[in-house]
Amino acid sequence: MAAITIQEVTGAGNADVTFTAATGGGDTVASATKSFGGWESSTVALIAINGAGVTQTVTVGGVAVPVLAGDTAVIPVPNEGLNDASVAVTYSAVVTLTVAAVRLGA
Repeated sequence: MAAITIQEVTGAGNADVTFTAATGGGDTVASATKSFGGWESSTVALIAINGAGVTQTVTVGGVAVPVLAGDTAVIPVPNEGLNDASVAVTYSAVVTLTVAAVRLGA
């Protein structure tokens, strides 16, 4: 299990994002959603790229999202409250599955 580091998305978009292999035992990511006056000013999302020939399921904070073969999914990380609490990320399989956590709207 590894902690996925949150990356800032720049004007170049995903070109600056570094993806890593998903870990067989699952990973964690800080919720790290920022809010101002009760409104979210930025959100953290997990990007999953499935390079396998079969659908793989990525579960973030209890929400399961199927990632079709050869497809990419952007999954919002639920806000777990203060202090950037960690959110569990699990995978049905990790065959050629890469992930990255990004902050959107910073």
